[in-house]
Amino acid sequence: MLDYLSILSVAVPVYLTMGAGALARRTGLLKHEADTSLMKLSVMMLTPALIIERVVGNPAVMKLAPVLIAAGLGYTLVVIGIALTYFVAPLIGLKKGEGRRTFSVACGLQNYGFVAIPLVTALFPDKGTLGVLFTFTLGVELACWTAGVGLLTGLDKAPWRLALNAPVLTIIVSLLLNFTGLHIYVPLVAHNTFTMLGACAVPLAVLLIGASIADLWGQASIRWNVAVFSPVLRLGIIPIAFLAAAYFLPITLELKRVIVVQAAMPSAVFNIMIARLYGGHAPTAVQVVIATTLVSCITTPLVIAWGLKLVGA
Repeated sequence: MLDYLSILSVAVPVYLTMGAGALARRTGLLKHEADTSLMKLSVMMLTPALIIERVVGNPAVMKLAPVLIAAGLGYTLVVIGIALTYFVAPLIGLKKGEGRRTFSVACGLQNYGFVAIPLVTALFPDKGTLGVLFTFTLGVELACWTAGVGLLTGLDKAPWRLALNAPVLTIIVSLLLNFTGLHIYVPLVAHNTFTMLGACAVPLAVLLIGASIADLWGQASIRWNVAVFSPVLRLGIIPIAFLAAAYFLPITLELKRVIVVQAAMPSAVFNIMIARLYGGHAPTAVQVVIATTLVSCITTPLVIAWGLKLVGA
């Protein structure tokens, strides 16, 4: 059974890598002008390589029904988090036009990718669990571009087509290879190449996340209602829905593990870009991301350790 100290030893390197990214930014080692090209490299090449290596031929994602269940839960749990926060926000003094919708999206959309991936990889080295994580993210992506952005722009204007980005299309193609049996024709040399490229994806992305947080630090005066209640909601209240799903639903062991890790995640840094591009209140998103990320350094190992024990995963 994984205990708190074991999980802490896995989580700490992820946060230290973020810190390394922040240090690289502060010392000028990682320049601002490099961010766009490096993130494109990560999203358009390295992450798809990681997905192919972990999904193609993965026994845990060979059948359609489990994949649809994982994606459906990814969508539903994010929507629940956004909706819950939206109705709670006025109780802490946030109104429409003053950050209510942005606060809801930022609390509801967790860092489902580049913080979760290294944790899942380290905690569960088997190929199956990470493959299931990628199918779970299909639903999260759809929730992001429909319910999340739709809350900011109006549902009729939500750019749902952006959910079909390079990682998502790679997941879909990889699953089709599995469903049709064509995965057996992917040569070993290709798998080995994808393994090498995929190994670069997460460290690079986590460094960039750390650099981004360093850029955002101190940009706006602290709104204490946001700084205090965003960790309470994102890391304390919303995880209850995730853990309840993992505990009560008749789902696979791998999916239970994925949901527990997702429950412990802070707000996605991507929420800041969403707020800036789609009419949200960017300073609110910044404070939610920073507050939840800092608090998650302590809470993430606790939630994962307790959650895995609770659901028997």
